[in-house]
Amino acid sequence: MTRRAFIALLAATLFAFPGAPARAQNAAPDAKAFIDRLAQRAIEGLTAKDIDAADRAQRFRELFTETFDVPVIGRFALGTPWRTASEADRTAYLKAFEDYIVATYATRFADYGGEKIRTTGSRKGEDDEVFVSSEFARAQGAPVRVVWRLRPVKDSWRIIDVIIEDVSMAITQRDDFTATIQRNGGKLSALIDALKSKTVTAGKS
Repeated sequence: MTRRAFIALLAATLFAFPGAPARAQNAAPDAKAFIDRLAQRAIEGLTAKDIDAADRAQRFRELFTETFDVPVIGRFALGTPWRTASEADRTAYLKAFEDYIVATYATRFADYGGEKIRTTGSRKGEDDEVFVSSEFARAQGAPVRVVWRLRPVKDSWRIIDVIIEDVSMAITQRDDFTATIQRNGGKLSALIDALKSKTVTAGKS
């Protein structure tokens, strides 16, 4: 498996964990248990060989929107243009962003080869955020270090970033989106069109 394909598979695996109750008084241990307990459930639900691509994508979308704070991640990934965008453009962008993530990562679960995630610790951050450290085991080579950034939302956790080998996926996405907008005269519509195009391409792969 190439490094690019492996990172895509890893990202897909990390993007799919059903919610669990959060307890503010014991946030870090609960967040660690959340990752331990639900990794297997996600793998079982999305890696089955007897489901078709459409079913897998729908399952992934449901898990993604239930467990990731999609509006927060989407706003961060867009950056400054969010502040000046119209409500219509914001809605169109968030829809295109969600579709793009689903189309890009859902198919990767079909390539799952039994890799395991093991949590190694957790620590509290600012504003009740929790960082859970884990390792993603590979058949060959050293494990990949992964840190999950979670925040409590009402009675559940929401993931707002995944940091792979010290590289934030949220920041990486933001850099990519910023570059796309800058190449197209600062137009948000260009990014929305690009995301739609990538979604179609990913859906055909």
